[in-house]
Amino acid sequence: MREKCEYCGKPKLVSWCSTCNSENFRKQFDKWTSGNSIIDEFIQKIQLEATRNYQVLEWVEFKDITDIEFLAEGGYGKVYKAIWKSGPIESYDNKKQRWNRVGETGIVLKSIKNLENVEKDFFNEIETQMTSCGQFSYIIRCYGITQCPNTGNYMMIMDYKKDGSLRNYLDKNFNLLKWSQKLDLLYTAIKGLFEIHEKKLVHHDFHSGNIIVSGEESYIADFGLCKNINSEEEDSVFGVLPYIAPEVLRKKKYEKAADIYSFGIIMNQVASGYPPYFDCNHDTGLALQIIEEGRRPGINENTTPQAIIDLIKRCWSENPKDRPTAIQLLRELGNYKIDKDHEIWKQIDKIEKNKNFDISPQEASLKYETSKQAFYTSKRYDLSAMASNTTIKRLSLPPESKSWNIPTDFD
Repeated sequence: MREKCEYCGKPKLVSWCSTCNSENFRKQFDKWTSGNSIIDEFIQKIQLEATRNYQVLEWVEFKDITDIEFLAEGGYGKVYKAIWKSGPIESYDNKKQRWNRVGETGIVLKSIKNLENVEKDFFNEIETQMTSCGQFSYIIRCYGITQCPNTGNYMMIMDYKKDGSLRNYLDKNFNLLKWSQKLDLLYTAIKGLFEIHEKKLVHHDFHSGNIIVSGEESYIADFGLCKNINSEEEDSVFGVLPYIAPEVLRKKKYEKAADIYSFGIIMNQVASGYPPYFDCNHDTGLALQIIEEGRRPGINENTTPQAIIDLIKRCWSENPKDRPTAIQLLRELGNYKIDKDHEIWKQIDKIEKNKNFDISPQEASLKYETSKQAFYTSKRYDLSAMASNTTIKRLSLPPESKSWNIPTDFD
């Protein structure tokens, strides 16, 4: 609810007056610099447009960041966790003429190694996250930008979630997870995707490594390729092959339905615990099986409720028009969570009836051996070369009727 600001008399939202705070930011523009005028102007623009504290982007001096630990290396650069000593802005203290800050905050640092594309990819990712993120959002918040003094690489500063990527979370905890928890993970993930689609954007690289877990909630990250749905198609695609929709591999335009296909693969991963096609090479041969033969990951029908199986198969339908939308999935998964009389809970009771969840952390982890040529880090695929090596055929046998076995023993 808006009330009048006691200092400028204009409408404000609770503790945030856009008019006053825009001026407060402007007064400090000459007190900091990234050393790059384009980055400075980009941060300043977002600060002046912020209508809430969570919409603020800052330049953060590297000396204010401590306890840096390497986490992983992704398609664009290395990822670290760290502590931001001052923490993000909460509000402005007009009496003390300074910003009130949260204090020590856990963060993730994402370095960008390809500095030639810093303007295009780096700014696109930040602005997309700022645009998509709300106060109670399932989008990972971006706090600001910094620069590593040793490498000169610019780094995004993002919110840290303690349980890491969805893939790692499933690897460590799968045998402890009940279906009520799995539904929470899926519901919050599709809620985040809905937020993106509602902004007329597509994620473009949606997989379990780009979903971050905290407790039993999922948050979407890594917006490096997030694009407007009207963006022109390209001759290559950047992503993780098992999650890429068949029409995208055929050089068709990347649309919202391609994200839904990826979500179907993610749903099956949450259901089974296993990353898609973990036991085979992720190469042109697999791509051709996906687009020519309708191959899909195996579904463990013994441990997956029929309602979820049906939803998975709808998501990875060969025809993008047959896939549900994000809002339809949000409503359906939400209904499963709320309606305890729904048929799915009878299916879950039957599945979990004799399952022992009172196990040690060692027993909680999922054990499987991944093929040496199975890659779960995003990479670029040349679609023109792929298209020239195949004649795309439609088989009369629908992909849903094809099955590939996956282990049913989770020990």
